[in-house]
Amino acid sequence: MTNLELKDYNGSYRAWLKAVDLDPKDEKSKYFLGRLFYEADLPNEAAAWLREALKLSPDDFQATTYLGLCAEALGLDSTAGPLYRNAIVESNAQKKPYSWAYLSLGNFLKKHGDEDQALRVLAEGAQKCPEAHELAAFGALLATHNQVQRAEQILRQAIALDPGLSQPHYRLGLLLKSTGRLEESKSEMIKFQQAKEQEEKAPKITVLRK
Repeated sequence: MTNLELKDYNGSYRAWLKAVDLDPKDEKSKYFLGRLFYEADLPNEAAAWLREALKLSPDDFQATTYLGLCAEALGLDSTAGPLYRNAIVESNAQKKPYSWAYLSLGNFLKKHGDEDQALRVLAEGAQKCPEAHELAAFGALLATHNQVQRAEQILRQAIALDPGLSQPHYRLGLLLKSTGRLEESKSEMIKFQQAKEQEEKAPKITVLRK
């Protein structure tokens, strides 16, 4: 996982392909290849690798979550929803609640107009496995439901976990502006712009498209 997190996509791709060639039963390398193809916006190829990983390890809730994301990207929402739910159940069964499964299901429910259920899912995730992206989505949704005080608390928690993530700064800036705290809002919007600039400088995946 280290190479992927460092955005060394080319190195990761070659290393994981070599690992799978050396050991066809290397489930984790197949999972990471699925992740890599998903982040390259190639959901069909990603899904193929993730299905291979799940054949070897059916209880891999991370692979299940990303297979759900691939299904959703391909317009297969009737498949995606159950995959997210299964990933949450499996991660909890292993006592390793997985924030990305909660976030994915929350976003999925919101997209389908079930915001009350999305709030419940994100609240559970925030309690069991708080993570900055997940908390940013939860805080933003709370704000739209006029739960301003709780939204601010959650967004500040997201920023504390990852100050370099742009979205919680943006959402907090909007919330502060709506409550008349204009100087604080301006400060958060400056932080948002700075974080966004850094995010846009991050390397993009190109090796898989050649």
